[in-house]
Amino acid sequence: MTLQISMIIVSNDHGIDNFVFSRRMNTPEISIVIPAYNAASYINDSITSVLKQSFSNWELIVVDDGSTDNTSEIVSTLLSDPRITLLKQANKGVSAARNAGIRVAQGRYITFLDADDYYLPFNLSEKYSVLQSDRGIDFVYCDVMQCDENLNDVRIEKGVETDNLFTKVMQWQGETIPTLPSNVMVKTELMQQRFLFDENLSNCADRYMKIMLSKSLVPAYIPKALVKYRNTPGSMSKKVWLLEHDELYIAKKIIQENILPPGKFRRKVIANMYFIVSGSWHKDAHKPLRAIKFAIKAIMIYPPAFFRLLSKTTSLFNRK
Repeated sequence: MTLQISMIIVSNDHGIDNFVFSRRMNTPEISIVIPAYNAASYINDSITSVLKQSFSNWELIVVDDGSTDNTSEIVSTLLSDPRITLLKQANKGVSAARNAGIRVAQGRYITFLDADDYYLPFNLSEKYSVLQSDRGIDFVYCDVMQCDENLNDVRIEKGVETDNLFTKVMQWQGETIPTLPSNVMVKTELMQQRFLFDENLSNCADRYMKIMLSKSLVPAYIPKALVKYRNTPGSMSKKVWLLEHDELYIAKKIIQENILPPGKFRRKVIANMYFIVSGSWHKDAHKPLRAIKFAIKAIMIYPPAFFRLLSKTTSLFNRK
């Protein structure tokens, strides 16, 4: 085994302000990308979960997305491990941070870990084994353990079986691929050549990636929880205005890029997206007028959606 000195250089077009030299003992099989913005409270836990993996031939790329806290300082204390690299860039958002990591990844496969989530010890080894067992598989995902802020287990969020995965994703049949950024492992060359994260999206970037992967690639599913998702009070998923922006952007992409051909199913899918926005404004933001606006949009684009709204309304009254 020979020592390999790798120098990571990313052009200014990609927004990297500086880089850290990384010393590796061999070429990694798996690249792990952690995007981090003001993640000082949790990032040590996340990196520790990588260090505890039963599979050891990995590289970890932490991308500090312009943090104003001591995220970089915490990561820097761990750089004695030659498998860990720290990149720093001006704040450009989580998708840009993930993409910066994707561009420099050297592993055969790539996976991601949000800076407040946690890998269980056999996460890498089990997903690697699946991908290695059948080279026709492009990506693999698993169930996810939903946790409280202190990583205490709350419930298992199940994925779905891979048959008709794209249709299930488009109909939002459950989470389908739960907590995608901290879950999927994908062939690196596919991510680098075809599937960078859309930098116009924030809290739905993972949903759009789920659409693109399920439409184009061959999946595999491991029906067990190998990742912990930490629910925090200020998590991005709670910001309804970002959800609205992102869902409308994805709806526009579905039409403009013909991700779904014109017809009943496309109208149904977009109506469902409007209902998601409507429900979030009602339940999470307590803005009933804005919720009504998007419910009406859903019915206008797909009139049978009225019966879904009627069913939900009846259910609410029956609870009282």
